[in-house]
Amino acid sequence: MTSGERSAGKEELPAVRAPRVWSRPFASLAQKLGAWSALGVVAATIMTLCTNVLAVRFYQRWDVTSGGFYTLSAPSLETLRSLSETIDVLVFLSQSDPELGGVQRLIGQYQAESKLINVRYVDPDRDPAEFVALRNRYRLSEGRAEQGHLVSDAALVVARGDARWVIGPEDIVAYDEEQGTATPELERALTEGLRQVQNPKPTEVCFSRGHEEPSLDDGGPTGLGALQHVLQKNNYGTREVDLGASGGELALASCDLVIVAAPAEPFAGPAVSRLVGAVRRGKSVLVSVGPSLDEDNRTTQSGLEPLLLVFGVRPKGQLIFERDPDAVLPVGIGGEVFLAAPKPHAITEGLVLAGEARYRVLLQLSQALESEGKVAPLLGTSERAFSVANAALLANAGVDIDDIQHDGDGPFLVAMAAELEAPASSDKRGARLVVIGSASPLLGNTWQDPTLAGTRRFVESALSWLVSRPNLVNVPAKPGRQVELRFTEESLSQVVRYVLLYMPGTALALGLLILYRRRFVRAARGAPDGGAK
Repeated sequence: MTSGERSAGKEELPAVRAPRVWSRPFASLAQKLGAWSALGVVAATIMTLCTNVLAVRFYQRWDVTSGGFYTLSAPSLETLRSLSETIDVLVFLSQSDPELGGVQRLIGQYQAESKLINVRYVDPDRDPAEFVALRNRYRLSEGRAEQGHLVSDAALVVARGDARWVIGPEDIVAYDEEQGTATPELERALTEGLRQVQNPKPTEVCFSRGHEEPSLDDGGPTGLGALQHVLQKNNYGTREVDLGASGGELALASCDLVIVAAPAEPFAGPAVSRLVGAVRRGKSVLVSVGPSLDEDNRTTQSGLEPLLLVFGVRPKGQLIFERDPDAVLPVGIGGEVFLAAPKPHAITEGLVLAGEARYRVLLQLSQALESEGKVAPLLGTSERAFSVANAALLANAGVDIDDIQHDGDGPFLVAMAAELEAPASSDKRGARLVVIGSASPLLGNTWQDPTLAGTRRFVESALSWLVSRPNLVNVPAKPGRQVELRFTEESLSQVVRYVLLYMPGTALALGLLILYRRRFVRAARGAPDGGAK
């Protein structure tokens, strides 16, 4: 059979190609790629483990809230860095409590800054036996809500040994029903609790009495009740001492700090002698007194001159008027209420930022001070200030303050600090003095007016320096956030415009645009090609 016959009778099958055999170089390359892939998987696993280890050991979080709700303030950081022993924080909040999440996030920030914070969460509903045991240990009250849940007057407890500090539910968030806002308060309460249990032995602060000083029970703007509250909340003990009484010297024996605040009557010799004796024994003194006036409205001595001369301070006894428009407040005659600028000192560190005064201190009816020795200035006026010895000149109707005769020209120093040398036989420091030439900084308005942040910081730092304790600075309040939906006339009109004008107008404009594009596309598709015949 010829080849033609074979092809006609039967289709010739295609030749089968033999399988390709990889050459040795290609096989070696495949093995290398497999080895590198396995090595890459191992490297990725090691990198993942290292990343997790670093994330655990180096805790870092970012606060993206507009008000910085979870960013700790400087006083809180300073308190955490000063811890020397482990402090327990017990949280008595149930899983259904809406505040639990915020509490956990904030306490996480505390733990990230200090490993000495030991946190323990106890759910009163899930662990009632443990809750009752801790309630009895820390002397907490207990009750039941309408739904039968166990509740306590303590939301958190800060404890170190036998010392404890209770934080109630009202200390976590403050609600303003009128404004419909909620302001976080937990950081302030928690930092305060850490300070309390860290120094359980209170420092004794004594206020002078017997010279018509403001009362500690007066919580108004002209009383000392607000200052007493700040001291007690920061573990300071407070009491009054009658320096004119026969037992006044003995009563000063247990005082760590003596405060003479805004006396209306001059000090007699025996009272000043007792203060001088206390200073010689190492007691610190804070004096806040303005110029004293006699019956003729002329400045006179306050009787405290012998005490101040021990430290090298001499009051000039003249009423200061500030004429710098950037420092004068538009009240009174004009110039007797002004903002004093801080001078470099350990007390004023929180008032100065990058060499410039960030906060100033409000003073009313102030007198100038002079130094005779190693005295550090704290506050001063501008060069445009002047002083007047005869305040009766200001009583005339229509008097021009700039036409009054000047008894002294600025700048003046209105606050000073001094420290005596410690006795050679004592291992303690010498007595310290802070004198303010005005009676206003220690009064209640300083803590009731939110704009007086500089004055508050100055007074609290001065107290800390006098007793050699960490800075007594209030934790700044966090901004409140809106928690209720409230409509005003303006907001309602905006809603009407959006609903009836902006939204329908936008939809209509989009519809017209889509309609135009569709017609344009159809017209373009149906138009004849100009080059075709």
